[in-house]
Amino acid sequence: MKKRNYLKIGFAFLLLLVIVSCNKDKDKAKELAPAEAKVEVRSASQQITTNMDQVMNTPGVLSINYLGTLMGFESWKSTLKQLVFQTGNLSLGKVKDAFRTHAFGNNREDGVGEYGIYEYNFQTGEFDQTGTSTTMLKLLFPASAVAESNMTNNGEFIADNLLYTTITYTDTYWDDYLQNWVTETYEEKIPTNIDLNLKVDNAVQATGNYSGSYSSNGTPTSINVSITMAPYTFVMGMSGSGTNYSTNLTFKQSGTELMGYDMDVAYSSNMETVDKISGYYHISPLKVEGWMNYSDIDDHMIGVEEGTIANYDLDFLNSQISLTLFQTVLNATIGTLEFKMYTDPQYGDTYPMIAVVYSDGTSDWLENIMNDTSYKFGKHRK
Repeated sequence: MKKRNYLKIGFAFLLLLVIVSCNKDKDKAKELAPAEAKVEVRSASQQITTNMDQVMNTPGVLSINYLGTLMGFESWKSTLKQLVFQTGNLSLGKVKDAFRTHAFGNNREDGVGEYGIYEYNFQTGEFDQTGTSTTMLKLLFPASAVAESNMTNNGEFIADNLLYTTITYTDTYWDDYLQNWVTETYEEKIPTNIDLNLKVDNAVQATGNYSGSYSSNGTPTSINVSITMAPYTFVMGMSGSGTNYSTNLTFKQSGTELMGYDMDVAYSSNMETVDKISGYYHISPLKVEGWMNYSDIDDHMIGVEEGTIANYDLDFLNSQISLTLFQTVLNATIGTLEFKMYTDPQYGDTYPMIAVVYSDGTSDWLENIMNDTSYKFGKHRK
Protein backbone atom coordinates (compact mmCIF):
# COMPACT_ATOMS: atom_id res chain seq x y z
CA MET A 1 0.00 0.00 0.00
CA LYS A 2 1.26 3.45 -0.88
CA LYS A 3 -0.08 6.74 0.35
CA ARG A 4 0.80 10.16 -1.03
CA ASN A 5 3.58 11.69 1.00
CA TYR A 6 4.76 15.04 -0.30
CA LEU A 7 6.21 16.43 2.89
CA LYS A 8 7.22 13.45 5.03
CA ILE A 9 4.88 14.54 7.72
CA GLY A 10 7.23 14.96 10.49
CA PHE A 11 10.39 16.92 9.89
CA ALA A 12 12.85 15.36 12.25
CA PHE A 13 13.26 18.78 13.73
CA LEU A 14 9.57 19.48 14.16
CA LEU A 15 8.77 17.62 17.33
CA LEU A 16 11.55 19.61 18.79
CA LEU A 17 14.16 18.28 21.30
CA VAL A 18 16.06 20.36 23.92
CA ILE A 19 18.91 20.12 26.43
CA VAL A 20 19.30 23.62 27.87
CA SER A 21 18.63 24.30 31.53
CA CYS A 22 15.82 26.56 32.73
CA ASN A 23 18.19 29.27 33.92
CA LYS A 24 20.12 29.36 30.70
CA ASP A 25 16.91 29.64 28.68
CA LYS A 26 16.16 32.88 30.50
CA ASP A 27 19.38 34.48 29.28
CA LYS A 28 19.36 36.17 25.89
CA ALA A 29 21.29 34.06 23.40
CA LYS A 30 24.21 35.72 21.67
CA GLU A 31 24.41 35.65 17.88
CA LEU A 32 27.39 33.79 16.45
CA ALA A 33 29.37 35.27 13.59
CA PRO A 34 28.80 33.29 10.36
CA ALA A 35 32.27 31.71 10.37
CA GLU A 36 31.92 30.57 13.98
CA ALA A 37 28.34 29.43 13.42
CA LYS A 38 29.39 27.20 10.51
CA VAL A 39 32.15 25.62 12.60
CA GLU A 40 29.71 24.94 15.42
CA VAL A 41 27.18 23.44 13.01
CA ARG A 42 29.73 20.99 11.58
CA SER A 43 30.94 20.05 15.04
CA ALA A 44 27.37 19.53 16.25
CA SER A 45 26.56 17.37 13.22
CA GLN A 46 29.48 15.08 14.02
CA GLN A 47 28.43 14.89 17.68
CA ILE A 48 24.86 13.98 16.74
CA THR A 49 26.10 11.16 14.50
CA THR A 50 28.40 9.88 17.25
CA ASN A 51 25.59 9.92 19.81
CA MET A 52 23.29 8.06 17.44
CA ASP A 53 25.88 5.38 16.71
CA GLN A 54 26.54 4.87 20.42
CA VAL A 55 22.85 4.34 21.16
CA MET A 56 22.31 1.96 18.25
CA ASN A 57 25.30 -0.14 19.36
CA THR A 58 24.29 -0.68 22.98
CA PRO A 59 23.69 -4.36 23.88
CA GLY A 60 19.99 -3.74 24.45
CA VAL A 61 19.37 -2.13 21.06
CA LEU A 62 21.53 -4.68 19.24
CA SER A 63 19.65 -7.60 20.78
CA ILE A 64 16.22 -6.07 20.10
CA ASN A 65 17.31 -5.37 16.53
CA TYR A 66 18.40 -8.98 16.15
CA LEU A 67 15.06 -10.17 17.56
CA GLY A 68 13.29 -7.99 15.03
CA THR A 69 15.30 -9.60 12.24
CA LEU A 70 14.39 -13.09 13.47
CA MET A 71 10.71 -12.10 13.48
CA GLY A 72 10.86 -10.73 9.96
CA PHE A 73 10.77 -7.02 10.79
CA GLU A 74 13.22 -5.96 8.11
CA SER A 75 12.89 -2.27 8.94
CA TRP A 76 13.16 -2.81 12.71
CA LYS A 77 16.55 -1.10 13.04
CA SER A 78 15.41 2.00 11.17
CA THR A 79 12.24 2.01 13.29
CA LEU A 80 14.32 1.94 16.47
CA LYS A 81 16.49 4.77 15.19
CA GLN A 82 13.43 6.85 14.33
CA LEU A 83 11.86 6.25 17.73
CA VAL A 84 15.07 7.29 19.49
CA PHE A 85 16.48 10.05 17.30
CA GLN A 86 13.62 11.15 15.06
CA THR A 87 10.76 10.97 17.48
CA GLY A 88 9.59 14.20 15.92
CA ASN A 89 8.38 12.10 13.02
CA LEU A 90 5.66 10.58 15.21
CA SER A 91 2.20 11.83 14.41
CA LEU A 92 -0.92 10.32 15.94
CA GLY A 93 -1.37 8.20 12.85
CA LYS A 94 2.17 6.88 13.02
CA VAL A 95 1.80 5.87 16.64
CA LYS A 96 -1.34 3.99 15.68
CA ASP A 97 0.26 2.37 12.63
CA ALA A 98 3.30 1.27 14.64
CA PHE A 99 1.13 -0.98 16.75
CA ARG A 100 -0.68 -2.38 13.75
CA THR A 101 2.56 -3.62 12.21
CA HIS A 102 5.16 -4.03 14.93
CA ALA A 103 3.46 -4.62 18.25
CA PHE A 104 1.79 -7.72 19.57
CA GLY A 105 -1.22 -7.44 17.30
CA ASN A 106 -2.88 -9.04 14.31
CA ASN A 107 -0.56 -8.16 11.44
CA ARG A 108 2.42 -10.27 12.44
CA GLU A 109 3.13 -13.32 10.31
CA ASP A 110 5.72 -14.97 12.58
CA GLY A 111 3.33 -17.32 14.35
CA VAL A 112 3.65 -15.48 17.66
CA GLY A 113 0.33 -14.73 19.35
CA GLU A 114 -0.73 -12.02 21.76
CA TYR A 115 0.14 -14.09 24.83
CA GLY A 116 2.25 -17.12 25.64
CA ILE A 117 5.83 -18.35 25.86
CA TYR A 118 7.71 -18.84 22.61
CA GLU A 119 11.16 -20.25 21.91
CA TYR A 120 13.18 -19.81 18.74
CA ASN A 121 13.57 -23.04 16.76
CA PHE A 122 16.96 -23.13 15.06
CA GLN A 123 15.90 -25.88 12.65
CA THR A 124 12.80 -24.15 11.33
CA GLY A 125 13.82 -20.52 11.89
CA GLU A 126 10.47 -19.86 13.59
CA PHE A 127 9.16 -19.40 17.13
CA ASP A 128 7.49 -22.42 18.72
CA GLN A 129 4.99 -21.98 21.53
CA THR A 130 6.23 -23.79 24.64
CA GLY A 131 3.87 -22.37 27.26
CA THR A 132 0.68 -20.39 27.80
CA SER A 133 -0.22 -17.21 29.63
CA THR A 134 -3.17 -14.84 29.85
CA THR A 135 -1.14 -11.73 30.69
CA MET A 136 2.37 -12.19 29.29
CA LEU A 137 4.29 -12.66 26.07
CA LYS A 138 7.77 -14.17 26.51
CA LEU A 139 10.23 -14.71 23.67
CA LEU A 140 13.41 -16.76 24.09
CA PHE A 141 15.80 -16.03 21.24
CA PRO A 142 19.46 -15.83 20.16
CA ALA A 143 20.51 -12.24 20.91
CA SER A 144 23.27 -12.14 18.27
CA ALA A 145 24.62 -13.91 15.21
CA VAL A 146 27.17 -15.64 17.43
CA ALA A 147 24.44 -16.96 19.71
CA GLU A 148 22.46 -18.15 16.70
CA SER A 149 25.45 -19.97 15.24
CA ASN A 150 25.94 -21.62 18.64
CA MET A 151 22.20 -22.43 18.71
CA THR A 152 21.81 -20.67 22.06
CA ASN A 153 18.68 -18.79 23.08
CA ASN A 154 20.50 -16.37 25.37
CA GLY A 155 17.97 -13.54 24.99
CA GLU A 156 14.71 -13.17 26.91
CA PHE A 157 12.11 -10.57 25.97
CA ILE A 158 9.09 -10.27 28.26
CA ALA A 159 6.02 -8.12 27.67
CA ASP A 160 3.97 -8.53 30.85
CA ASN A 161 0.67 -7.15 32.15
CA LEU A 162 -0.52 -6.94 28.57
CA LEU A 163 -3.85 -5.22 28.08
CA TYR A 164 -5.53 -4.65 24.71
CA THR A 165 -8.39 -2.70 23.23
CA THR A 166 -10.17 -3.34 19.94
CA ILE A 167 -10.26 -0.57 17.35
CA THR A 168 -12.00 -0.18 14.01
CA TYR A 169 -10.37 1.88 11.29
CA THR A 170 -10.46 2.43 7.54
CA ASP A 171 -7.50 2.50 5.21
CA THR A 172 -7.43 3.87 1.67
CA TYR A 173 -4.72 2.63 -0.66
CA TRP A 174 -3.93 2.28 -4.35
CA ASP A 175 -4.58 -1.23 -5.66
CA ASP A 176 -2.14 -1.95 -8.50
CA TYR A 177 -4.24 -4.87 -9.76
CA LEU A 178 -7.54 -2.97 -9.83
CA GLN A 179 -5.83 0.30 -10.82
CA ASN A 180 -8.08 2.14 -8.43
CA TRP A 181 -8.18 3.58 -4.92
CA VAL A 182 -9.64 1.08 -2.45
CA THR A 183 -11.04 1.79 1.03
CA GLU A 184 -11.27 -1.08 3.48
CA THR A 185 -12.39 -1.34 7.11
CA TYR A 186 -10.38 -3.30 9.65
CA GLU A 187 -10.86 -4.38 13.26
CA GLU A 188 -7.73 -4.97 15.32
CA LYS A 189 -6.40 -5.19 18.83
CA ILE A 190 -3.75 -2.74 19.99
CA PRO A 191 -2.09 -2.64 23.42
CA THR A 192 -3.10 -0.23 26.17
CA ASN A 193 -0.45 -1.42 28.63
CA ILE A 194 2.90 -3.21 28.30
CA ASP A 195 5.57 -3.79 30.95
CA LEU A 196 8.84 -4.61 29.20
CA ASN A 197 11.90 -6.52 30.35
CA LEU A 198 14.87 -7.55 28.22
CA LYS A 199 17.66 -9.87 29.34
CA VAL A 200 20.76 -11.15 27.57
CA ASP A 201 22.81 -13.89 29.24
CA ASN A 202 20.59 -13.42 32.34
CA ALA A 203 21.65 -9.76 32.65
CA VAL A 204 18.90 -7.12 32.46
CA GLN A 205 19.49 -4.86 29.46
CA ALA A 206 16.28 -2.84 29.41
CA THR A 207 13.04 -2.28 31.31
CA GLY A 208 10.10 -0.12 30.38
CA ASN A 209 6.40 0.59 30.31
CA TYR A 210 3.94 1.67 27.65
CA SER A 211 0.43 2.87 28.48
CA GLY A 212 -2.03 4.38 26.08
CA SER A 213 -5.68 5.22 25.59
CA TYR A 214 -7.38 5.52 22.22
CA SER A 215 -10.55 6.59 20.53
CA SER A 216 -12.73 3.93 18.88
CA ASN A 217 -10.79 4.27 15.60
CA GLY A 218 -7.42 3.90 17.29
CA THR A 219 -6.39 7.54 17.45
CA PRO A 220 -4.25 7.94 20.60
CA THR A 221 -5.68 10.32 23.19
CA SER A 222 -2.98 9.69 25.78
CA ILE A 223 0.38 7.93 25.56
CA ASN A 224 3.12 7.50 28.14
CA VAL A 225 6.35 5.61 27.49
CA SER A 226 9.32 5.09 29.79
CA ILE A 227 12.38 2.96 29.03
CA THR A 228 15.58 2.43 30.99
CA MET A 229 18.49 0.92 29.09
CA ALA A 230 21.66 1.79 30.97
CA PRO A 231 23.16 4.31 30.62
CA TYR A 232 20.10 5.71 28.79
CA THR A 233 16.61 6.69 29.95
CA PHE A 234 13.74 7.61 27.66
CA VAL A 235 10.45 9.23 28.72
CA MET A 236 7.76 10.35 26.27
CA GLY A 237 4.22 11.62 26.77
CA MET A 238 1.37 12.67 24.51
CA SER A 239 -2.10 13.84 25.49
CA GLY A 240 -4.95 15.96 24.22
CA SER A 241 -8.50 16.06 23.01
CA GLY A 242 -10.41 17.25 20.00
CA THR A 243 -7.81 18.49 17.55
CA ASN A 244 -5.26 19.87 20.03
CA TYR A 245 -2.48 17.77 21.52
CA SER A 246 0.69 18.28 23.53
CA THR A 247 3.72 16.03 23.44
CA ASN A 248 7.05 15.98 25.25
CA LEU A 249 10.12 13.79 25.47
CA THR A 250 13.41 13.51 27.34
CA PHE A 251 16.24 11.19 26.40
CA LYS A 252 19.22 11.13 28.76
CA GLN A 253 22.61 9.47 29.00
CA SER A 254 23.80 9.02 32.60
CA GLY A 255 21.52 11.88 33.63
CA THR A 256 22.69 14.24 30.87
CA GLU A 257 19.98 15.04 28.35
CA LEU A 258 20.89 14.23 24.78
CA MET A 259 17.55 15.28 23.40
CA GLY A 260 14.08 16.41 24.32
CA TYR A 261 11.09 18.25 22.98
CA ASP A 262 7.97 20.02 24.19
CA MET A 263 5.37 20.80 21.56
CA ASP A 264 1.78 21.75 20.91
CA VAL A 265 0.24 20.16 17.81
CA ALA A 266 -3.01 21.26 16.17
CA TYR A 267 -4.60 18.74 13.80
CA SER A 268 -7.16 19.19 11.05
CA SER A 269 -10.82 18.55 11.87
CA ASN A 270 -10.61 15.01 10.44
CA MET A 271 -7.36 14.34 12.33
CA GLU A 272 -5.65 13.31 9.08
CA THR A 273 -3.11 16.12 8.84
CA VAL A 274 -1.20 18.52 11.07
CA ASP A 275 -2.31 22.15 10.86
CA LYS A 276 0.28 23.79 13.10
CA ILE A 277 3.21 22.81 15.30
CA SER A 278 4.84 25.06 17.87
CA GLY A 279 7.51 24.43 20.47
CA TYR A 280 11.11 23.33 20.60
CA TYR A 281 13.17 20.35 19.50
CA HIS A 282 16.76 19.61 20.42
CA ILE A 283 19.40 17.09 19.50
CA SER A 284 22.40 18.05 21.59
CA PRO A 285 23.90 20.52 21.05
CA LEU A 286 21.46 21.95 18.46
CA LYS A 287 18.01 23.28 19.28
CA VAL A 288 15.24 24.48 16.96
CA GLU A 289 12.50 26.65 18.41
CA GLY A 290 9.44 28.30 16.89
CA TRP A 291 6.34 27.38 14.91
CA MET A 292 5.21 26.13 11.51
CA ASN A 293 1.85 26.17 9.71
CA TYR A 294 2.25 22.68 8.35
CA SER A 295 -0.98 22.21 6.40
CA ASP A 296 -0.62 25.53 4.53
CA ILE A 297 2.85 24.49 3.43
CA ASP A 298 1.63 21.01 2.52
CA ASP A 299 -1.26 22.38 0.44
CA HIS A 300 1.12 24.66 -1.46
CA MET A 301 3.53 21.80 -2.19
CA ILE A 302 0.74 19.51 -3.38
CA GLY A 303 -0.67 22.29 -5.54
CA VAL A 304 2.63 22.67 -7.39
CA GLU A 305 3.07 18.89 -7.65
CA GLU A 306 -0.42 18.48 -9.15
CA GLY A 307 -0.24 21.56 -11.38
CA THR A 308 -2.95 23.64 -9.71
CA ILE A 309 -0.30 26.16 -8.60
CA ALA A 310 2.17 27.33 -11.23
CA ASN A 311 5.34 27.75 -9.20
CA TYR A 312 6.73 27.46 -5.71
CA ASP A 313 6.37 30.74 -3.80
CA LEU A 314 9.24 31.07 -1.34
CA ASP A 315 7.82 34.27 0.15
CA PHE A 316 4.59 32.46 0.98
CA LEU A 317 6.37 29.40 2.35
CA ASN A 318 8.65 31.45 4.57
CA SER A 319 5.67 33.40 5.91
CA GLN A 320 4.38 30.08 7.26
CA ILE A 321 7.39 29.34 9.46
CA SER A 322 9.30 31.07 12.24
CA LEU A 323 12.15 28.81 13.35
CA THR A 324 15.50 29.63 14.93
CA LEU A 325 18.50 27.32 15.35
CA PHE A 326 20.53 27.57 18.57
CA GLN A 327 23.75 26.07 19.95
CA THR A 328 22.65 25.22 23.47
CA VAL A 329 26.04 24.72 25.14
CA LEU A 330 27.14 28.21 24.06
CA ASN A 331 23.62 29.64 24.47
CA ALA A 332 24.09 31.17 21.04
CA THR A 333 21.97 31.75 17.94
CA ILE A 334 23.33 30.04 14.83
CA GLY A 335 20.74 31.26 12.33
CA THR A 336 17.17 31.00 11.13
CA LEU A 337 15.51 28.20 9.17
CA GLU A 338 14.12 29.22 5.81
CA PHE A 339 12.94 27.64 2.60
CA LYS A 340 15.32 27.88 -0.35
CA MET A 341 15.16 26.26 -3.77
CA TYR A 342 17.21 23.09 -4.08
CA THR A 343 18.28 21.46 -7.35
CA ASP A 344 18.78 17.71 -7.24
CA PRO A 345 22.26 17.10 -8.70
CA GLN A 346 21.27 13.67 -10.04
CA TYR A 347 17.86 14.31 -11.60
CA GLY A 348 17.79 18.09 -11.98
CA ASP A 349 14.50 18.44 -10.08
CA THR A 350 14.06 21.76 -8.29
CA TYR A 351 12.00 22.11 -5.12
CA PRO A 352 12.04 23.88 -1.72
CA MET A 353 14.14 22.60 1.13
CA ILE A 354 14.86 23.91 4.60
CA ALA A 355 18.20 25.71 4.97
CA VAL A 356 20.02 27.26 7.91
CA VAL A 357 20.54 30.93 7.02
CA TYR A 358 23.39 32.70 8.82
CA SER A 359 23.54 36.39 9.70
CA ASP A 360 25.44 37.25 6.50
CA GLY A 361 22.83 35.58 4.28
CA THR A 362 24.87 32.47 3.47
CA SER A 363 23.27 29.11 4.17
CA ASP A 364 23.62 25.34 4.54
CA TRP A 365 21.01 22.68 3.87
CA LEU A 366 19.53 21.42 7.11
CA GLU A 367 19.48 17.80 5.91
CA ASN A 368 23.26 17.92 5.51
CA ILE A 369 23.63 19.14 9.09
CA MET A 370 21.18 16.67 10.62
CA ASN A 371 22.04 13.78 8.27
CA ASP A 372 18.39 13.17 7.50
CA THR A 373 16.38 13.51 4.28
CA SER A 374 13.12 14.55 5.96
CA TYR A 375 13.85 18.16 5.07
CA LYS A 376 13.25 17.64 1.34
CA PHE A 377 9.88 18.73 0.05
CA GLY A 378 9.73 17.52 -3.53
CA LYS A 379 8.73 14.11 -4.77
CA HIS A 380 11.27 11.42 -3.96
CA ARG A 381 12.30 9.01 -6.66
CA LYS A 382 12.13 5.38 -5.60
